Amino acid sequence: MYQRCSAPSKGRLAQSNLWDVLRRGNYQYNDGKLSSFLTCVTAVSLDLTLTPLCRTHGQETAVLPGLLALTPPRKAARGREQDRLVVYLFLTGNATFTSAEYVQLASDAGALFHRTPGPLTSALRAAANAINQALLERNQSTSGRGQYAVGWLTLMALRDTQCTFLLSGPMHAFVLGPTPRHIFEPDLSGKGLGMNQTAPHYFTQLNLTANDRLLLASRVPSAWDSTLAGATTSSLEAIRRRLMTLTTEDLHSVLIQATAGVGDLHLLTHAAERHAEMVEIPREAPAPVIIPIPTPALTESLPPSELTESTPEPDPVEPYPAHVIGPSAYAIPAPAPTPAPVPTPRPIRADDFPASIPRARPKVEPIVAEPAAAREEPLPAPVVEEEARPTKRRRRHHAPRETSPFTRNFAKSILNGIEAWRRGTRRADEGMRKFLPRMLPGNEAGESKPLPDATLFFLAILIPVIVATIGLVMFLGSGRSSQYDNYIAQAKTARDQAVSLTDPVMSRDAWNEVLIKVDMAEGYRKTEETRLLRGEANQQLDQLLGVLRLNFQSAFTGKLNIKISRLAATESDLYLLDAEKGEVLRAQYITTRGFQIDTTFNCKPGEYNGYQVGPLVDILALPLYNLANAAVLGVDAGGTLLYCAPNLVPQARPLQTSNTNWGRITSITMDGGNLYVLDAPSRAVWVYTGKDSEFIDPPYFFFGNQVPEIQNAIDLVAKDDELYMLHSDGHLTTCTYSRITVRPTTCQEPPLVNPFPALQGSDLFAQANLTQMIYSSPPDSTLLLLGADNQVVLRFSPSTFELQNQFRPVLGSLPAGFIGAMTTSPNHVLYLAVGDQVYFSNEMP
Repeated sequence: MYQRCSAPSKGRLAQSNLWDVLRRGNYQYNDGKLSSFLTCVTAVSLDLTLTPLCRTHGQETAVLPGLLALTPPRKAARGREQDRLVVYLFLTGNATFTSAEYVQLASDAGALFHRTPGPLTSALRAAANAINQALLERNQSTSGRGQYAVGWLTLMALRDTQCTFLLSGPMHAFVLGPTPRHIFEPDLSGKGLGMNQTAPHYFTQLNLTANDRLLLASRVPSAWDSTLAGATTSSLEAIRRRLMTLTTEDLHSVLIQATAGVGDLHLLTHAAERHAEMVEIPREAPAPVIIPIPTPALTESLPPSELTESTPEPDPVEPYPAHVIGPSAYAIPAPAPTPAPVPTPRPIRADDFPASIPRARPKVEPIVAEPAAAREEPLPAPVVEEEARPTKRRRRHHAPRETSPFTRNFAKSILNGIEAWRRGTRRADEGMRKFLPRMLPGNEAGESKPLPDATLFFLAILIPVIVATIGLVMFLGSGRSSQYDNYIAQAKTARDQAVSLTDPVMSRDAWNEVLIKVDMAEGYRKTEETRLLRGEANQQLDQLLGVLRLNFQSAFTGKLNIKISRLAATESDLYLLDAEKGEVLRAQYITTRGFQIDTTFNCKPGEYNGYQVGPLVDILALPLYNLANAAVLGVDAGGTLLYCAPNLVPQARPLQTSNTNWGRITSITMDGGNLYVLDAPSRAVWVYTGKDSEFIDPPYFFFGNQVPEIQNAIDLVAKDDELYMLHSDGHLTTCTYSRITVRPTTCQEPPLVNPFPALQGSDLFAQANLTQMIYSSPPDSTLLLLGADNQVVLRFSPSTFELQNQFRPVLGSLPAGFIGAMTTSPNHVLYLAVGDQVYFSNEMP
């Protein structure tokens, strides 16, 4: 956990001879205080300074709604002890949020991040999923009223100098400096949170150095282009003032500067462009420090008689053991005719009142209203509901807006309908009063009797309910139809613009805009028109991005209740490796019912012919004819092979080792009858020459004097004398074996090439989370890499490593989720394991 370091004084160090140790640079001196001080100094080398750029309805505010900066709590999960997190959330839509709800939304995500152990990307993904689930549940509860909220999210995790971003929605991130970089991938980051069960997201990384500057923004004005490209030597304050004065549009951005330090977080607050104040965020605090947005339009525009001398404190927010840079959202009032000066913010203590709450009766200057013609109509913004204040305030009277002709006609029709209904019910009541008494016995004379009180009471309740229901149905039907017409018209306009564009990147963005508008229209009604627009947009995007859609179908009718880590296939059989038990299952293809599990097949850990076999880590489908008469070959981490076949007892055979023992076998592959064994912890690949799948001779070491760094290799394939190894971070290592003594075996790390213009500048390969690799069957042999997170199979040329196309499922043919395993059969059938089910496609080229 990051803590503020207090260095020993020079005098004290001199007394213990430590000062000379520091001066000479020898940090191996065994002293508890000095070692802890040096660890603290070197653990975090960068401070972050954040300055918001926030303007709403023409009024600049001191803090940015939706911005949180969190340091690790005392009891952070394993792997989160050194991760600082910046949460930047921007909500769009027409739903209302109180400030407490907004704060809670971002704070819960930050708390979940620091409670999630394991890889950094898993913690970031968990935080994004928390916000997505909260917004989705809220949208589902308010869909009947036509209200929705879409969250655009940027999560920035900083560990030492490595910065990892998660972006969801069309968010922008700029790196300012001599080599500027613009991170903006809407096709990968999706449309935002709260619209689907799965949270769309996009990962990217960069290394920060001292004096690096970042800009995070939800929308970027076009007037900023030149400044963002040339902001190299200007100070942070100069850049902020420049960006604020270049445009009068509403702004929702944050500037970040990294400086040499020990991991402090600072916030620059600004008051009406007059001066700025540095607020240092404490390293540890028992409760968050919330800096509210000043609201001069509410306090200074009221007469003194309406202001109380003191206002009760707002309800405290649930404490979070980190530092809150700014609240998630506050009610931003409509601009007054003449905005009053914004008071200069002062440093806020944890036990102090916010600056926006008056302590004494202020002197209020009279406000002179400017002519209505001179007022500028505010731009639409997300509706943020302000929490009710306990003090009474006089309402301001505004001139009523002119009602549109459509609203007047619609209201008139409702009133006419209600009046007609009343007349009809009145006539029916009079008729029933005359008719029913005549039907009763003993009333032949035709005398009328009044209806019972219970009947009259029931009719008094029923009739207004029916009238109100009819009116509500008419209103909802007409209103939803109007919203649908509006969004479908916008989608058609975006479609016409996309068709006219020739630049691939601009065309990609335009077609993504079409999909966004179609999603909004389908929120009210799904029609054939929206289906056609969606199909055309997806087809155009697939052509731009090199996507080939494959139709998948499930292999099994029910759930298998296993976690699948590896697959192997022949033309008729499918073999599945259970990752938890290390056992192989066999499935037979049944024409009418897909695949069926063979319950008699035995291929699991145990003792066979005198050898102990542990849980299997990898499997291979063997050729039809082999000496072992086996169908599938498995290997455990200790180097023992297990030959399995239907209706036969498995046979175990240990692999011979060289001069060293096995570290841990990671993966195996076969080529030309030879078995290649990857021992990643030992940085070794051993090759066993075999005959008919029998490997009894000692192996030879594949590498020569040049042994590559393959400790994190997770998979390998071989073709002739070429060896390909996939690393856990997604990059490849290729080696060419030399059979000539004077020419040694060479290895290199070739870059993956993306030739599609519409994907230029995007980090497609880093986002794919590459986990497995196979060599497809001849005649068109290619290298297939599995992107487990994005459900994509990337197809590369094995010689140039250029992306040929992407295999993605037809929408709806594959459920959302992580792909655990992949394989292909000799007859070009592609198999993918999602959860405990396997899906296959016969359409792979």
